[in-house]
Amino acid sequence: MGSFKQHLQSQGKSKSTVIAYNSYALDFISYLDADNTEVENATAKEVLSYLNYLQKRGQENKTRNIRLNVIKQFFNWQIEHGARADNPVAHLKIRGTKRQKLYPILSKQELEEIYINYEIPTEQHKKSKCNWFKTYKLSKQRNKSVLSLLINQGLTTPEVARIRLKDLGLKEGRVYISGGRKSDKRILDLKSNQIIELMEYQYTTRTELLKYQKDETDLLFLSTPSAGKLEATGNGELQIWKSLIKDIRKYNPKLINLKHVRSSVITHWLKQYNLRQVQDMAGHRYVSSTEAYLVNQTEDLQADIDQFHPF
Repeated sequence: MGSFKQHLQSQGKSKSTVIAYNSYALDFISYLDADNTEVENATAKEVLSYLNYLQKRGQENKTRNIRLNVIKQFFNWQIEHGARADNPVAHLKIRGTKRQKLYPILSKQELEEIYINYEIPTEQHKKSKCNWFKTYKLSKQRNKSVLSLLINQGLTTPEVARIRLKDLGLKEGRVYISGGRKSDKRILDLKSNQIIELMEYQYTTRTELLKYQKDETDLLFLSTPSAGKLEATGNGELQIWKSLIKDIRKYNPKLINLKHVRSSVITHWLKQYNLRQVQDMAGHRYVSSTEAYLVNQTEDLQADIDQFHPF
């Protein structure tokens, strides 16, 4: 158990969390010992029995869910050290606990169509002679490049806004995403068609947008001036998200918001890659954040769960 404690410490958990989680793991092991079951041989059945035991002791769903997550971590630690081959409760959820808000999934085709159909105005546009048309066209060209990163790399809007020139590796076909308060840093591959588009944006569109900036900046995506102004805002914030949502809803009215896009992308990844790979690609600090997207695949143990309803 000392090793599991060290494992928790290596994850950067606070001292109090390490002590609590370690005690939860010990409590689970003691429960198994009373039934003469080795923890290495524990299955979903034993875990469900333990959760039922906790419920009878008056523990609420939220508390039992924390205990379940500790057991998942303990099993994963055992797998890493060769003590067991699988995690029998990796996708098990306790009903009645607050879940991350998930969205109805947009298909890959729907996501691709949003991007393909996003229109950049041409000189044949009916407003092309207006004095604001140039910056309007530049903003659309920028937005399409942004959209490609949202749809292909599943980035969040803050992640897109803080990409810097040095983060974009067009030669390597990769983009570096810096970590945030709730996300981890990572390097993601770009698709071949993205490389061409981002190159055009960086060396043509961005060069034009740079003329409207009040201050020098190395941010990749730049703002355009608001109506009646000659310069973009100098606060460094990319204020495009409301207008972008409004635009792309023309192509798919089902779209709720840009988190809806990310949720769809991550769900599709889970059908192609393993959980840990998707965790890294999504920048999730904790695997439980990635597991939330498995909501449509969490009924595998339904027969066993129903024995201890309600969870």
